[in-house]
Amino acid sequence: MAELNEILSLNEAAELAGVSAGRLRQLVEEGRIRGKKIGNSWAILSRDLEQFQGASRPPGRPSQRQALEARLRVELRPMSPIQISLHLYNPEIQLWFRVDNRSDIQVELDRLLVDVWYPHPVAVGAILDRYTVGPNQSIDTPNFHAWLTPDKAEMMRKAATDRTQYADLQIYVRAYFNTVIGTAHVAARITKQKGEFPIQMPPAPTPDLLGDIRL
Repeated sequence: MAELNEILSLNEAAELAGVSAGRLRQLVEEGRIRGKKIGNSWAILSRDLEQFQGASRPPGRPSQRQALEARLRVELRPMSPIQISLHLYNPEIQLWFRVDNRSDIQVELDRLLVDVWYPHPVAVGAILDRYTVGPNQSIDTPNFHAWLTPDKAEMMRKAATDRTQYADLQIYVRAYFNTVIGTAHVAARITKQKGEFPIQMPPAPTPDLLGDIRL
């Protein structure tokens, strides 16, 4: 089954491929690239788009945009990047990201899509604030926040406390950058093993001492 970060809309796929949405739809209808009709819209898997681009790209040096994308990094910031609270009231998750621009041009982070699993999907959302990152510079300020539903919080609590359960924190990110050579796209998967990040747990219930007193 395809994961959320692999599914692209027709417009997103066209932007990444450097063609118009109409031209990409024509290619899908001609069978030159795989796509799936969902309602009145088309969806394309990122791996199918990459396969098409690899087959249609002539041999030689990569494009400027691909070279730029290879120099952009999205990862968790080094210091205290994860904050998870599973208290009964307002359980939440916060993540702080580092965006590293190792190129010689200035870029602007337009949006950062985030999908969090522990061990199953628990939060999905986006960072929509825009950040400018200068040449050979990095920023640690992009912050993702999501409130957790009670069922997701309970699932995470069980995964964190059950020593027999194998549960990694999986973070899937997809970043879009505005640049002088067009939109650049960077995808990443970040894995943290159990014990590598803090989780604030609800306090253990205290026994009702009055229940043991017999009159």
